[in-house]
Amino acid sequence: MRLELESIEINDIQEGSKTFAEDCVLYVNLKELEELILGDSRIASVDINLVYPGDKTRILNVQDVVQPRCKVDKENADFPGFINKMQIAGDGKTRSLKGVAVIVSNPSTNRRESGLLDMSGPAAELSPYGKMKNVSIALYAADGVEERDFEDAVKNAGLLTAVYLAKGAEGHPVSQVEVYDLDIPNLDNNLPRVACYYQAYSPQFDYLAVSDRIVYGTALTNMVPTVYHPNEILDGGFVGWNALKAIDTYSIQNHGVIKELLKNHGKTLNFVGVVAVSANMNAESRERCACMSANLIKNVLGADGAILVKILGGMPHIDISATGEECEKLGVKTAVFTTPLTAVGTLSDTILFNSESLDLIITSCAPFERTKVPFKAEKFLGGTAETRIYHPEPVVQYAGDPEIDVEQYLLAGVHDHTGSAKVVVKEY
Repeated sequence: MRLELESIEINDIQEGSKTFAEDCVLYVNLKELEELILGDSRIASVDINLVYPGDKTRILNVQDVVQPRCKVDKENADFPGFINKMQIAGDGKTRSLKGVAVIVSNPSTNRRESGLLDMSGPAAELSPYGKMKNVSIALYAADGVEERDFEDAVKNAGLLTAVYLAKGAEGHPVSQVEVYDLDIPNLDNNLPRVACYYQAYSPQFDYLAVSDRIVYGTALTNMVPTVYHPNEILDGGFVGWNALKAIDTYSIQNHGVIKELLKNHGKTLNFVGVVAVSANMNAESRERCACMSANLIKNVLGADGAILVKILGGMPHIDISATGEECEKLGVKTAVFTTPLTAVGTLSDTILFNSESLDLIITSCAPFERTKVPFKAEKFLGGTAETRIYHPEPVVQYAGDPEIDVEQYLLAGVHDHTGSAKVVVKEY
């Protein structure tokens, strides 16, 4: 399975009479894009805006962020299972636009915790998305559409927009080509074989008792651990949740740990594959998942070592430690990602496990770190100045307040559970 990712650098976006790219500028026919999105009967209307770094704009109720991408050599193969028929992702040529993102908002959400993105000010400095030229889409539900069904429509609209923009750049010179291929001839068998354990979801965040569809159009919850080619994850087989929790489609498309392993494949290590799982809510399921994951890593993929990547939440801590211990029992050396679960206390206070065999622990980010953001927006997208901003304590605050106090996992792009965030956790 060979994936060629052809990237085009976009330095500016402008409204145009047609959608195309020229001299690193992406021109977007907003009316045509609107008609495409409204092809879904679950969506009554959509607000589309082009936003730029330095704008005094706050984007609210962010459900997802997507990098514009499309398949170049296959028809109807983008984000299979979501907006196209089911097929395996990860093979062939994909066009990718750098420097631009689709910011997807659901203004009518009833979720208490919603993401936000500032395009200037201190929060914009923390987020890579605050430095990009972005297409913001905010979607409104048609009458009678159930809330969870509409969330899926919002997700699909973001994916459709991403594909539309990438297709529009056809013919523009490519600035970079990355090739991802595990089948490198003459691999050095003396190199260590390394697998990635990718914990992609936690049902503790199920909304209205329904899991988000994140893998080929279905939910990962209650699926047994499964082996995937890493290209499937980078190329649209996996997408973000229906809520922003230090993870989104953009970060999965650029999965930090997987891309680093692919970069070193055949040089310092042999990358043998990915085992993807959901976290578990009870001890019996957790034990089953840990044993099955370790067996796949050791006896199917033949790994000597494994990097274990976790998702947001406390239950995922327990799962990742159980899997790590099972791997170590089988002789597989592990590196385990963790995150502090509170904004106070020491790292050891919130690790939730203590195992002598797990002696390589990576603190990837501190998602619950509280940040006071002084910023007076002049424009609000995906909401209004009166939109409530979540606070973990009984504090009432609104988007238009001169300063908000927010946990960092709700700031789009600041934290990234795939290992790409430029955040360092230090204990003083």
